[in-house]
Amino acid sequence: MTAPTTSAVLADRITAAFQPGPYQLPDGRTLDSYFDPYQLTCDPLLLRETAAALAALLPPDTEVVAGPALAAIPLVTAISLQTGLPAAYVRAAPKEHGTWRQIEGADLEGRRTVLIDDTARSGASVLYGARLLRIAGARVTTALCVLDRDAGATTLLTEHRMTLSALLTDPGSVR
Repeated sequence: MTAPTTSAVLADRITAAFQPGPYQLPDGRTLDSYFDPYQLTCDPLLLRETAAALAALLPPDTEVVAGPALAAIPLVTAISLQTGLPAAYVRAAPKEHGTWRQIEGADLEGRRTVLIDDTARSGASVLYGARLLRIAGARVTTALCVLDRDAGATTLLTEHRMTLSALLTDPGSVR
């Protein structure tokens, strides 16, 4: 299934980033296939096309785009270049030297920030990123991803006053 802004050609090109499984999840369960975001972000044309499609999903009042390290950084940067919006990057943990920051980039205080990620499954990692951005002063109500694995992310984010939009939805098989 594709979002209205995702052409069938782009969807086919993105799905080429799927690798056959099994792929082990952090909780020990496995997926039948793995979505390799680096296959997407390391191809300049595919990255540009994906960024344009994601940019089309941004709410009109978006002031900053942000995403977690590592896989989302190329997406966020490409969307920033596409739209002219400033970017911010979220580390899983604060840097242990230098600035000690967990979030780098644009000033977030009071600014409408959209969280971008490569995939969403349960939504826990997206929600964690949104929480960190909110603590930093960002107004986060929207998340975008390339692939929604349709495993609870939409429901979880809705419970936390957020919406999730994706270019593709694929439930995959979780065992």
